[in-house]
Amino acid sequence: MYSENGFDENWMERLRVRFMDEYKIDDFQILCKWSNDPKIRPYAIPKFSIGVDEPFTPFELMVSAMQNDDKRIYLVCDGEKPIGEFSIDMAFGRRVHETPDTAWISLVIGEENYRGKGVGRWIMTQIERECAQLGAHAIELGVFEYNKAAIRLYESMGYEIIAVIPEFVYFEGTWHADIRMLKRM
Repeated sequence: MYSENGFDENWMERLRVRFMDEYKIDDFQILCKWSNDPKIRPYAIPKFSIGVDEPFTPFELMVSAMQNDDKRIYLVCDGEKPIGEFSIDMAFGRRVHETPDTAWISLVIGEENYRGKGVGRWIMTQIERECAQLGAHAIELGVFEYNKAAIRLYESMGYEIIAVIPEFVYFEGTWHADIRMLKRM
């Protein structure tokens, strides 16, 4: 676990995934904290207009999750401490590769101290395993063109660019593309 002194040698062995099969407001408070974090939001949530982003509330996130039976949300924990999340949606309506066996995924490493330490690769491995169990034969994701580290990770894991949607997201005073990537399993 991360402490003021850094990570101990066994911290990656403590990583685990918890499927959010029961929606609890406490979990959505954590997701809300990450969704509203200005260091995370531009990389995880598309901004479709110029102007100030309205903050999310835990209740809004929970209601949204409850309205989508096809989306599964998972917390990634170091022991009991949530450090990130991912979701898998087998019926996401905006996929480029629209087949019933294509999973749409997203992930966030919410706790800053865990970024750049291999957690993203670990999460992607868990996502691929879970997608296979759900019957997916392909995984699609979207990544904003300015998220170079994520693009490198996905390419290193066998994801290929299948589409580029220009002027998709507004960030730092200009419009950027959404890069769609796919991996067949």
